[in-house]
Amino acid sequence: MKRILTGIKPTGEIHIGNYFGMIKEVVELQKNYQVFLMIADLHAQTVPYKPQELKFLTYELASSLLALGIDPKKTVLFRQSDIPAHLYLYWILSCLSYFGELQLMHEFKEQAERYKKQGVGVGIFMYPVLQAADVLIYNADLVPVGQDQVQHLELTRELARRFNKRFKKFFKVPEIYIHEETAKIMSLDDPSKKMSKSLPEGCLEIFAPENAIKEKIKKAVTDSGQEIKYDPQKKPGISNLMIIYKYLTNKTLAEIEEEFSGLGYNDFKGKIIEAFFDYFKVARVAKRKIKKEEVEKILRIGAQKANQVAKENLIKILKIVGLK
Repeated sequence: MKRILTGIKPTGEIHIGNYFGMIKEVVELQKNYQVFLMIADLHAQTVPYKPQELKFLTYELASSLLALGIDPKKTVLFRQSDIPAHLYLYWILSCLSYFGELQLMHEFKEQAERYKKQGVGVGIFMYPVLQAADVLIYNADLVPVGQDQVQHLELTRELARRFNKRFKKFFKVPEIYIHEETAKIMSLDDPSKKMSKSLPEGCLEIFAPENAIKEKIKKAVTDSGQEIKYDPQKKPGISNLMIIYKYLTNKTLAEIEEEFSGLGYNDFKGKIIEAFFDYFKVARVAKRKIKKEEVEKILRIGAQKANQVAKENLIKILKIVGLK
């Protein structure tokens, strides 16, 4: 059975971009693959954070993933920080990484600009190398990612090839799995930017209070006129809402245009609200029933399984590079 590694940072509430872009895919992939799903709490430390908030968001993320269909009997769900082998391989790969190639990473450029007043830590510069270690320590065959992470995964692939050439062929060069259309889910308040937890005002969080969700949808940016028509260039706001509605209802864009022919933006937003709560009704109920003790047990068992694989591979890697 082929192995998949993917991860998500506990830096905010799960939103529909996370779900349709990655989580929904993993729920399907876990049926036919061996999935390792990592809560990337070490990556969450690369930007300013509050320790207690990080701990809280880690549990929130785990319970959200479980409520949305991640099955711990099929998927190894674990905290990144519970697996020391990640950091050991991170050091080995950092010695194979070039300063110049890391300078070109868009994540580093964006965060350096965002935090230029207080300064940006070296962690964000080295972020892609740790990400490579996350994937390669499990010798994953496939890595589901969003469009914004493709550059990092290309570096992962290059580091695998570089290691294999310099030492001995050991790592698989992982394939990148991307769901192209979900990359179109953009921010509700600025359809020129991708929906992101780092910009919460534009996120449609799945487990937010009902009134907050309704308000965000009602206030979502639209365009001039009232026609419900898919045109990302001329009508980016309404086109983004159409993509969201498409995934909530499984209707085509043509069917959506026909459904709302002659109707206005308010009518459309009302239907999006209905579709949202209908789609996530079961998950929202399930999330309220999950207890912290249950989450901790699942993460503990997940860490045991992940550690077993990671340790076995690390022992082999240390022998290859001359450390054992």
